[in-house]
Amino acid sequence: MDQAGEQVVEVCRPKRAANRGGRKTDMLDAIRAAKEALATEHLIQPRFRGEREALRVLLATRHGAVLASAAAINQLKALIVSAPDDLRAELRKLERPAQIAYCAQFRDRPAQDLEHRMTVRAMRSTAQRVQALQAEAKELENGILALVRQQAPELLSLLGVGPITAAQILVS
Repeated sequence: MDQAGEQVVEVCRPKRAANRGGRKTDMLDAIRAAKEALATEHLIQPRFRGEREALRVLLATRHGAVLASAAAINQLKALIVSAPDDLRAELRKLERPAQIAYCAQFRDRPAQDLEHRMTVRAMRSTAQRVQALQAEAKELENGILALVRQQAPELLSLLGVGPITAAQILVS
C-alpha cells in the first residue's frame, strides 16, 4: 500500500505483438500492462524507498565526487607537465598526494613572471578542488558505512566486502 491507500505493484514490460502496424502509444502500453497485472497470480511488490534510496543517492553522489576528483588530478598533472622548468622541478620529486598538498599551499610570488604566477594560481585552485572532492567522497563514504552498519552489518564481515561494495549489494 502506498501513502494514498492504493495497492502498488510492479509490472513487467508487456508482451507486444511482433508487428503492431507501427503503432505505439503510452495508452496502449498502459492497458496491456494493466491486463497482465490483473491476469497474473503472483504480483511483484515494488522496492521500498527509504533506506535503500538513501544508500543509492549517497553512492551516486560519492561516485560523482570520485570522478570529478580524478578529472581534477588529471588537470593538475597536465599543469605540472607544462609548468615552467623551475616549478616543474620543485614538484617532480614529490609523490602525487604530496604534490596535491604542496600545490594547494602555493602562495603568490609577485617577483615571478606572469606565466609562473598564473600557473601557480591554476595549480593551487586545482589542488584545492582535488582536496575538497576527496574530503567530500570520504564524508559520503562514512555516511554509507553508517547506513550499511544499520541495514546489514554482516556484509562488512565478509572477506573483500567494504562499505561501498556492501551498499552496492543492498541497492541492487
